[in-house]
Amino acid sequence: MKRLLPSSARGSILLLALIVSAVVTTATVSLFGYFGSSVHAERYAFASAQALALAEAGIDTAVYKLNQDASYSGEIETALGEGVFSVSIASVDSNTKRVTATGFIPNSTNPTATKVVKATVGIDSSVVSFRYGVQVGEGGVTMNNGSRIEGNMFSNGTISGSGTITGDATVAVSTDPIADQQWSVQNNSFNIGDTAAHADVAQSFRPSVSASLAKISLYLKKTGSPADLIVKVVTDNSGKPSTTVLASGTIPASSITTSYGFVDATLDATPALTANQTYWIIGIASVSASNYFIWGRDSNGGYSGGAAKYSSNWNLPNPTWSSITGDLDFKMYMSSIPTSISGITVGGNAWAYTLSSCSVGGDASYQTISSCSVSGTQHPGTAPTAPEAFPISDAQIVEWETTAAAGGTIAGPYSISGSQTLGPKKIDGDLTVSNGGTLTLTGPVWVNGNITLSNNASLSVSPNTGTDGAILIADATGNTAVKGRVDISNNVTITGNGSANSFPMIISTNTGTEAIELSNNASGVILYAPYGGVEVSNGGVANQITALQLQLNNNATVTYLSGLQDASFSNGPGGSWVVVSGTYAITR
Repeated sequence: MKRLLPSSARGSILLLALIVSAVVTTATVSLFGYFGSSVHAERYAFASAQALALAEAGIDTAVYKLNQDASYSGEIETALGEGVFSVSIASVDSNTKRVTATGFIPNSTNPTATKVVKATVGIDSSVVSFRYGVQVGEGGVTMNNGSRIEGNMFSNGTISGSGTITGDATVAVSTDPIADQQWSVQNNSFNIGDTAAHADVAQSFRPSVSASLAKISLYLKKTGSPADLIVKVVTDNSGKPSTTVLASGTIPASSITTSYGFVDATLDATPALTANQTYWIIGIASVSASNYFIWGRDSNGGYSGGAAKYSSNWNLPNPTWSSITGDLDFKMYMSSIPTSISGITVGGNAWAYTLSSCSVGGDASYQTISSCSVSGTQHPGTAPTAPEAFPISDAQIVEWETTAAAGGTIAGPYSISGSQTLGPKKIDGDLTVSNGGTLTLTGPVWVNGNITLSNNASLSVSPNTGTDGAILIADATGNTAVKGRVDISNNVTITGNGSANSFPMIISTNTGTEAIELSNNASGVILYAPYGGVEVSNGGVANQITALQLQLNNNATVTYLSGLQDASFSNGPGGSWVVVSGTYAITR
């Protein structure tokens, strides 16, 4: 006979079953809700990534179309992939625009995801940092007859004569003009900073004489916009670089272009090196897959005095160095005869191996001194400073010439007596501007010959360059010993366009002692002669001079202007629109 549970027990079991059922139901609903939320979140994240990619595509499209048509003003709801993008452009000035790109998935009417990217784009200009009113190479400076430098000067050679420097005067240790060690065969390359493993790249060398290290040059080009390259000179540790640093320095990224060129490093010391001992040059870069340097390499290993290696971190207690097949291209220079400041009045501080027959208004640092009055503190026994690299590399000059040639070629000789606007442009022959003629630069002009500006002629920078300057280059390819000279005389006026920092610059690659002559009250220019001499006389006035050697006579004056620390020079209408580094921002 079946026994029945009491009614109270049956009620309890029913209640328990209902509670369990409710719990299971709640858990199931929650579980489905969780999965539903996760799926929604994943879908939104995916849609957001797609929208961001569309917005970035909008920035890329804007740059491309601006380079096809500078009047491009944007576009609306351009279909791409699973969505659309829109672009708007606001002009800041003639060389700068602000681009806003918005990506929508799947459309702008009812978007699942929206992303906004903003960036500033500009005509790519070249930035040059002129740190001194005058910077001179191993040829040194001669100042006579009331000549004057208003600002600081730095020279790798002796400063002598009877002129006045109102600021500081520094003379570096002398540099032997012939490299003690070098290798320049380039049939391959090695990247610096493209991956973490390649953050540090090194080449060893053995000097042939015992002397002080004066200068290091590396054969480099770049991809993208890397930060400045750090350079170390270290001792050897059993066939690999040690962590004992003899000298440190930098190579500005702005002096390295997308084409190979030897670029000097400015070092902070001139260490004494011993003949036939091994030392290492290390190039150190920030790691970026799209912004890095490329070091020229000889994969056949033709340089017998050293080897090449790479590491992810040279400064670890026990860094790992791996071998590179071949040798990296470099030049290494040793010091030469002692340098001096002699007969000059220096308003600020003076620093040279020898000071003689001079007057120093500030402090004086030297090895030897004679017949020199010093108003400030004297620092005897101070070692000379290391030479400084010139602010413009050969590769930069070649890049400007390439831009100029891309704008077309004019057969020379070419004479201007009226008004003419040029740039970018190449003149295949001599250029003469005279008798009141006016030449206005809208971009780089390369003269494959001599340049003569005379008799009330004027040279100016076009307003179209905005706050950028412009460049006139005399470079007679293959004949720089004879041609490529610049003569500026008889009341020539050289000006910017009225905007701050719109400096005009004249470059000569002539190797003679008078590569550039400025005389007879001509004024207002940056003069650059890295392989030759500049002579300024008879009231000539320049704003900055960089040259292998310099002579100032008869009330010649160099007046350094603020803004030259970061001067930029336009590539003209032929220049490309590019995204300005550091302006990219995701705003939504």
